[in-house]
Amino acid sequence: MSEPAAVWQQAADCFEANLAQVREDQWETPTGCGDWTVRDLVDHAVFWQCNLGSMLGAETRPEDGWDAVKAAIANALTDPSVLEGAVEAGPMEGMPKHQAMGFATADALVHAWDLARAIGVDDTLPADAVTAVHMGMSRAPEAMIRNPQVFGPAVEIGDDASPQQKLLAFTGRQP
Repeated sequence: MSEPAAVWQQAADCFEANLAQVREDQWETPTGCGDWTVRDLVDHAVFWQCNLGSMLGAETRPEDGWDAVKAAIANALTDPSVLEGAVEAGPMEGMPKHQAMGFATADALVHAWDLARAIGVDDTLPADAVTAVHMGMSRAPEAMIRNPQVFGPAVEIGDDASPQQKLLAFTGRQP
């Protein structure tokens, strides 16, 4: 697996581990993402991972469910050439595929944290994924990062914050 694929796998595994801990009575629990419930957050994450899958040639639909979407993407990522070129359609049209992969990875990773916080489970994210996602996101143009479709304004945080706290603050979350 290529480096971007390995980082995505870590983020996807973390999201999946937290998703597996959602109790039936927690689906309507509010999250820290606006007025989204846990169900809304999961639906959003699965939708964007389907977009990633489509970009990679792994045609899935949100109604296929997380397990099928994750498996299709992981299978597609066994061929590093799927990250060559630019996205041909959709909201990321024209963006280099490796950069779009970074956004999809960030989405899965940060929403894994959002989900953990909402349902009250361990919110620790994989350290390597945190480092890679933060580095990639901090290199993206500000206008691409700071809009309602991606992330809100960064949150002020102390210099002594952990890498995870710095990533979360960068994405507009209060760690």
